[in-house]
Amino acid sequence: MASSAIPFIFPAVHLNREWFGDGSMRQVAPVSPAIHLGAQKILVIGAGRLADENARPTGTTYPSLAQIAGHALSSIFLDSMSVDLERMCRINNTLSLIPDAARRDSGMSLRPIEVLTIAPSQRLDHLAARHAHALPWPVRALLRGIGAMNPNGGALTSYLLFEQSYTRALIDLGYADTLALRGEVLDFLELS
Repeated sequence: MASSAIPFIFPAVHLNREWFGDGSMRQVAPVSPAIHLGAQKILVIGAGRLADENARPTGTTYPSLAQIAGHALSSIFLDSMSVDLERMCRINNTLSLIPDAARRDSGMSLRPIEVLTIAPSQRLDHLAARHAHALPWPVRALLRGIGAMNPNGGALTSYLLFEQSYTRALIDLGYADTLALRGEVLDFLELS
């Protein structure tokens, strides 16, 4: 429960003597712990379209509270992963330019990390908007009041929607996206 706690939406969880929320609220380098623990390969299952250039809302009207909240949640949960993956790719590229012997002789502890990222091929805010009708009516009324039920407010809805129709659509999308990368997944897992 602590992993899904977003304190201004879902309450923090008390464990032992401390309160815990989702780690991505503070973890600015989410891939870093795996690397520090010695990982040589990292499989990233994305919860949103990483580095989606079309994710920015357009228009001349001031964004609704729902758009602002959705943007803030995406900043918490997606941006740090995107930046961390970009940083790791740049380090891998830099390391590829340094001969192995020179890297060993220099005492550098940096090593290339193999990464495979599976991210949704569709925008989850659009998918959530198609399933928002499944929310209980009081929640729909609240979300309508802050602009989350209009086409531009789907990002917030995607973080709040745990209804079966939406979660089933997410599972189906994840399955299809993984199958589309079947060869890469098998190679990464050394099963081919």
